[in-house]
Amino acid sequence: MRDSVTVILATVGTVLGFINTLVLLNTRRVRLRVRPQSAVRARDGVWSDSTRHMTGADAGIEVINLSSFPVTIAEVGYTLPRRRQVTLTAPVVLDGKGFPRRLDPREGVTVYVPVADLPRRIGKAYARTSCGVTRFGKSPALDDLKRRLAEHM
Repeated sequence: MRDSVTVILATVGTVLGFINTLVLLNTRRVRLRVRPQSAVRARDGVWSDSTRHMTGADAGIEVINLSSFPVTIAEVGYTLPRRRQVTLTAPVVLDGKGFPRRLDPREGVTVYVPVADLPRRIGKAYARTSCGVTRFGKSPALDDLKRRLAEHM
């Protein structure tokens, strides 16, 4: 009887230790949400964006820091064929701050760029941190943007 209780308690302790290790590793990981968007500037100068297609829209990329610590975003852009990337060097950012840019936990930034300024064969949107971590994102708005760019070839 005592041996079975000891085995059960040892098993529970091992499982809890393993779970704690996984939780600790997860909280130390850089987590970003990268979402390509369609964006339209209204008459009053306010941007309206969506992860769905909007006719005549510009391109936008939203980056949200889901980590439990601040992260510095060094660059944002799109992937290209053959493992290349195009960085948005002069995107429109509503608050006027440039890059690199520090994002506190749960803070985000959206950058906008005219579709005419993009290369014709883009892949996914990406954001790269100053420590070299890169995260990618896709959305229906990006799929539509890729179709529009391909039509203009």
